[in-house]
Amino acid sequence: MNISTIAFQPDEVQKAIDNFVGNLLESVAIVFIVLLIFMGFKSATIVGGSLLLTILLTLIYMNINDIDLHRVSLGTFILALGMLVDNAIVITDMMIAKLNKGIERTQAALDSVKETGVPLLGATIIAIMGASPVLFSKTDAAEFAGSVFYIIASSLLLSWLVAMTFTTLMCWLFIKPNSQSSDDKMARYKQCVHWTVDNPKKALAALIPLIVVTAVAVPYIAINFIPQSDRPVVFFDYWLPNGAKVEQTSADMKKMEDWLLQQPEVESIATAIGGSVPRFSVTVEPEPFDPAYGQILINTKDYPSISALVARGDAWVKEQFPNAEPRFRALKLATADKYAVEARFSGPDKTVLHQLANQAKVIMAEHPDAKYVRDDWRQQSKVLTPIINQDKARRAGINRTDIAFAMKRASDGMPLGQMNLNDELITIQLRGSEQTMASLETLPVKSIIGLHSVPLGQVVDGFELKSEESMIWRRDRVKTITAQAGVERTSTPATVRNAIKDQIEAIELPPGYTMEWGGEYYDEYKAVSDILKQLPKALLIMVIILVAMFNGFKQPVIILSTIPLAATGATFALLAFDKPFGFMALIGAVTSWG
Repeated sequence: MNISTIAFQPDEVQKAIDNFVGNLLESVAIVFIVLLIFMGFKSATIVGGSLLLTILLTLIYMNINDIDLHRVSLGTFILALGMLVDNAIVITDMMIAKLNKGIERTQAALDSVKETGVPLLGATIIAIMGASPVLFSKTDAAEFAGSVFYIIASSLLLSWLVAMTFTTLMCWLFIKPNSQSSDDKMARYKQCVHWTVDNPKKALAALIPLIVVTAVAVPYIAINFIPQSDRPVVFFDYWLPNGAKVEQTSADMKKMEDWLLQQPEVESIATAIGGSVPRFSVTVEPEPFDPAYGQILINTKDYPSISALVARGDAWVKEQFPNAEPRFRALKLATADKYAVEARFSGPDKTVLHQLANQAKVIMAEHPDAKYVRDDWRQQSKVLTPIINQDKARRAGINRTDIAFAMKRASDGMPLGQMNLNDELITIQLRGSEQTMASLETLPVKSIIGLHSVPLGQVVDGFELKSEESMIWRRDRVKTITAQAGVERTSTPATVRNAIKDQIEAIELPPGYTMEWGGEYYDEYKAVSDILKQLPKALLIMVIILVAMFNGFKQPVIILSTIPLAATGATFALLAFDKPFGFMALIGAVTSWG
């Protein structure tokens, strides 16, 4: 016996953390270089030291409060870096300005803290409130990103505390008068400010084309609610028609295994028949037991090789298993959607629901980026039902249960007992042969209450072959069938859904029937709408703080009017780097507004 590991979560977690720590260090280095360019060596060193101290104190806070290091917590550090240096920059600039005015060093330090302490605290709390919608949201996606608020809040408050103490002390020790980084840069900046103040209409007019271009560019941003994991793992799910024997499933999966092991991208595989592999990640949703179902966990050599493997695999499987429903799927980071695009139809009649789902599946299949099109009720099963003659059955002392047991023994078989073979318990099945199923009229039916048996043909008037549902799904106790489709790796669920949206919503629904979107769109709608519902609370607190700080409404209105300009920067950044807008990008945008 050979025992090997197919999935070891600690190693994957460590890889992800190492990758994010590297990104964090790169981000810190970039921040320091920017500070060095615009503030000079001494000021940049002081602000950079304050940043490192803030990060260290935040890590201590996280350890005390059992906040783990993971993708979201480390990503939040990267998101917050630009904000963490703000307080230290203000203190440093204020100290330089006062020393240049000839104020004595100690007095300059005290005045800097006294004049900026409360305003900076208010600004820090406002920035923290930008992340509060994540705290108040109750969706699964928000739970995944739940540590964002705590890290933003703790790190920003600690950055304020560090600025009031450590930064001030470092400035008192090392900053000298006339130590601005660049008088030329300051002069150019002053010229720009003076021109803007002297020409307010021209300055505002210059913003209009920028806002218009942003509005035009927004539709070109790709939408991807939760990205795929970069883990080099892909699943192969396989369904035979309902009612298929587990032996056939096993034979097909063996054939698939042989093909996979010949592929250069594949490192190892693990197969489960009748169910799913053990759930090693929260985003792996297990399938219910089904003899017609099999799953293969495929470990590839690296993440980029998955695309080539899936492309070849789709073509090969389509040729080898034309009657099956196969699919390849990668891991998601936060959600466990079975299919990326789903249209749900609910109503009372099963036949009508099948007709509606079939129309939706035809529309989905016509899109070039949609694949693995199916519905969750799958095919109907063929059922052979005996037409029992009650009078003959009573005279023979046979009831429905006796007939059911006899037919089960002849078809699927019934367990008789177990035997121990090499310390392994093996179930003994009693099952009829193919000849038995071919001549059911002669099948002996034994009475449970008696010792006699009679041929099945003596108590039935014939047999009826009909189709019936193998599974019926319900939502809120209403029959619901879901048309489902996967998406090519080069596209996104939002792109495919938007392309077929009008056609599917145009399907005529009889009275008493409804249609709603599922899949990634449903999760996205729940998460985004819940985040947006929490925004008014955060904005109200921000406005209250601003009004209290300025003792009026004019300045808060001016400050809040700059928020839309943040959308301009985000839009062009996403387009320039060809990145999709998703849930984590939304959290980053909302947090940055503060």
